[in-house]
Amino acid sequence: MTQNMINNSEFQSMLKVVIEEKIPFCQLLGMKLDSFDPDAPRLSIGMRDELLGNFAHGMLHGGVIASVLDSVAGFAILLKMAQHNPQDDVISQIKEFGKMSTIDLRIDYLQPGRGKHFVAAAGVTRLGKRVANVLMDLRNEKGDRIATGAAAFMLHGRA
Repeated sequence: MTQNMINNSEFQSMLKVVIEEKIPFCQLLGMKLDSFDPDAPRLSIGMRDELLGNFAHGMLHGGVIASVLDSVAGFAILLKMAQHNPQDDVISQIKEFGKMSTIDLRIDYLQPGRGKHFVAAAGVTRLGKRVANVLMDLRNEKGDRIATGAAAFMLHGRA
């Protein structure tokens, strides 16, 4: 099982439940996991009135953008960890998610967050023993780049 954890349907299903249903803030934002490819992980959100920052112009709140990019970064790291250091079982692999925390997050807001649907993607640029670095991107349904980000995560308990 450890050789192919990322393609394991139980791992994917459990991770979807954790992010889409069990983490209240992710559920509030309406996050959906779209791609479990460790080289191109993606999640998405749909525009809703509750996510507006500028209600007069229908723009996504900047905090929502930052939160989505932070979340896709954590998702990307978890997939890379499953690819490079798979655990013996699905539960142990999912628990790795709780052993990381954001230590630095930079967001560049490139244009107003207008759209009906947004997709966040991430790429892990370094997976070290204690720190992981990630680059993130948020686009609307037209492919317009709304924001980019860079993050560093502490990987607690890794040897």
